[in-house]
Amino acid sequence: MSGLQTTAIQSRRSLAAAIGCAAVAGVASGMTWPVLAIILDRQGNDGTLIALSSASQSVAVFVILPLAPRMLARWGFVRTTAVGIAGAVAMLLALPLVPNIYAWLPIRFLLGASTVVFYTACEIWVNRLAAEESRGRTIGIFGFLWSGGFAAGPLIAAWTGTEGWAPFIATAALMSAAALPLLYAAEPPAAADEVTPGFFGFARYVGLAPALLIAFLLLGALDYTNDAFLALYGLHHGLDQTQALALLTVLLAGYTIAHIPCGWLADRVDRRRLLLAMTALAAAIYLAVPAVIGSVWLAWPVLFLAGCALSGIWTAVVVLLGQRFAGAELASAYVASGILYGSGSIAGPLLTGAIADSTSLAVVPLVLAGFCLIYLPVGLLRDRMLRSDPNNSRCDL
Repeated sequence: MSGLQTTAIQSRRSLAAAIGCAAVAGVASGMTWPVLAIILDRQGNDGTLIALSSASQSVAVFVILPLAPRMLARWGFVRTTAVGIAGAVAMLLALPLVPNIYAWLPIRFLLGASTVVFYTACEIWVNRLAAEESRGRTIGIFGFLWSGGFAAGPLIAAWTGTEGWAPFIATAALMSAAALPLLYAAEPPAAADEVTPGFFGFARYVGLAPALLIAFLLLGALDYTNDAFLALYGLHHGLDQTQALALLTVLLAGYTIAHIPCGWLADRVDRRRLLLAMTALAAAIYLAVPAVIGSVWLAWPVLFLAGCALSGIWTAVVVLLGQRFAGAELASAYVASGILYGSGSIAGPLLTGAIADSTSLAVVPLVLAGFCLIYLPVGLLRDRMLRSDPNNSRCDL
């Protein structure tokens, strides 16, 4: 077997290992958020304390993510992923050991940190290994399996129940098993000796590709506003609890299913224009929601299409990130994108809640459409600037 064939086989094994580990990250996240909320509610904790417990897991993104480039430079992708999985498994098993909301605050922070470490390492790893001509399809498969894993997370609890150790042991066992392919994964060349910027060096990447990275702010706002308010919007428009919760389920189904076709499309059309087209489509769909919310048979297909549009936005921005940056730059660009996504995940629901408090929950889809419409001029202006300067080949949005 030639050296090129050996390298190709190792690359495929590494790609499969990274994608598989990321899917497990989705399972872990999909299980912990609803299960822990149910357990804390059963213990008699109020909504504020439950929200504080959830926030302790979310805030880890801002603390740990800026350290990711240095971790990857020091340890490489394989070891960083393995350390993240080991940390997540340990924290999952610590949760039922000390079932107290205050003890859970540091445990959930460390769980969130561990999950962020191995998910980020896997996503950068996949984008780095992906060939340019098939980057969209590769990212599409990655997104499909991660979203599918997230959707499968609650099924673990449905199977094991939410009492005792069972859901935590099942999730920890699955994560441990999914880490086994790392034994056969090869480290990308030169990953261990690349130089990465300082702790706040990520800020300059926003200046290098502003419209691309600001799109992650948009995604965070859209994703978490949907999670927080879509079901409530349905309840306040006459749907029962099951129908209202199904609105989010249908949207997430569209989000998951569309990853692979959107990835295929990203390999065949201008990726910048794909991002703008999907953002415009999402805005149009959200503007149509008030007209169909009275009937679930109309609302479900509309929200399924909204999920497809959001999937297209995510696929386009992640593919463009890998197209625009390489090596250590890619890791640092991921830090910037993660911080902006996290900022959007906080700002989006807070802004939507404030507007809804001053008006009514009827404004939720209009606010979501507004987020898209605010972003579009930024993307369109940047696209026009780039096309007027064809010599600027290094810059994508």
